[in-house]
Amino acid sequence: MSRQTHAHIDSAAAVGRRLWEARQAAGLTQGAISFPGCSVGYISRIEAGGRVPSLQVIRELARRLGVSEGWLASGRAENQSSAEAALQEATLALRFGEREAARIGFEALLDAPEVLVRARAQAGLGQLAFAEDDARLAIELLTQALQLDHLLGDAAAVETLGRAYARVGEEEEAIGLFRTALERAGANEDTLLRLRFSVLLANALIDGGQFHEAAGLLGSVIADLPATDTLSLARVYWSQSRLHSLRGDADSAVNYARRALALIDSSEDRLYAARAYQMLAHVEIDAGHADEALAALERGRELFHGEASSHDIATYALEEARLLAALGRPEEAAALAMQSAAGFRDAHPVDVGRSYAELARSFVELGDLARARELYELAITFLDATPNRYQREAYAGYGQILESAGETAAAIVYYKKAAGVDDAQTPSQAGTLRQ
Repeated sequence: MSRQTHAHIDSAAAVGRRLWEARQAAGLTQGAISFPGCSVGYISRIEAGGRVPSLQVIRELARRLGVSEGWLASGRAENQSSAEAALQEATLALRFGEREAARIGFEALLDAPEVLVRARAQAGLGQLAFAEDDARLAIELLTQALQLDHLLGDAAAVETLGRAYARVGEEEEAIGLFRTALERAGANEDTLLRLRFSVLLANALIDGGQFHEAAGLLGSVIADLPATDTLSLARVYWSQSRLHSLRGDADSAVNYARRALALIDSSEDRLYAARAYQMLAHVEIDAGHADEALAALERGRELFHGEASSHDIATYALEEARLLAALGRPEEAAALAMQSAAGFRDAHPVDVGRSYAELARSFVELGDLARARELYELAITFLDATPNRYQREAYAGYGQILESAGETAAAIVYYKKAAGVDDAQTPSQAGTLRQ
């Protein structure tokens, strides 16, 4: 169709391509951006280049995707500067995993005349740092971006900063950030962002042990969630699985994890699905389902296809070490736990502590109690950074080693500490469960 016939767009095919690119970059399904008068089927036809959307439809789709209506309609927003256009290109490169192109694009904009462009470029580099498993650098860069633009209008950048805080164990900072973002989304009556930050806040509250508020948030999200938004529903199920796992209800945790995975498997996001299989393996191990856990780990590894980060690899190694230890294969468990401990970079202290605790257990099975003692001491140092249910196993294991060494009084101290750990009141980290 010609531009003369439809002056508000350049071409139906180009609009369809940009709509698909923006939706993929935002990680949203067609159902997530549909609305009355613009069904999933109609969006599908637009993306295929078979329909010319009205200006009103373009405007609403652009709002839901966080792009300008001018860009969606014609490829360039009205009055868009060259720096803003370059920023958009770099952002899309980042969302599509073209990291080097994104890095070059963002770095070139750090001296741009527009303050907001500089802020978004700095935020882009922060997101890139997090994607490369450098959470501390991500926090530094994203904090600098916030100093330039206290609103930091890019929801993905705000989400990344919160995730980076959670990754390194700074849950209160993550909670505060997500609360502010959720309040802003509510004030702007932005349903999509309100759902997004509700789930993120719920997960941060779970990390911080504030289970009651987290459960309330998740319940309200489920009540408001459109039935067509399957990926968002999967994220809610994922969070529900975490919540039940921490409350000691392994069967419900497995049920929600499997429901989340059924929805994620129907999506096109292989990396997200791979991380979800790690979550499923975690709760299957907790529930004592060794065969199911092994199948989940194997399937997740297949899905990574070279896209796994070092943090992903370390978390998978940790879950496999837990499984092998449970199956009575201490030599293999020790090797994998060692790999996991070495692979965490700027990781949450509990993740690191769990690695060392699993390694210690394996050395106990191998009869090397001196090495196991050193590793338990190291594990406890990390695990004591924040209350968590893995402290019980570490305290009890260390107590047994002290008792076998004749240090009965010290052993009793750690047995009492183990008995005092309350699963229902302490948060628990589980690798990519915070992703």
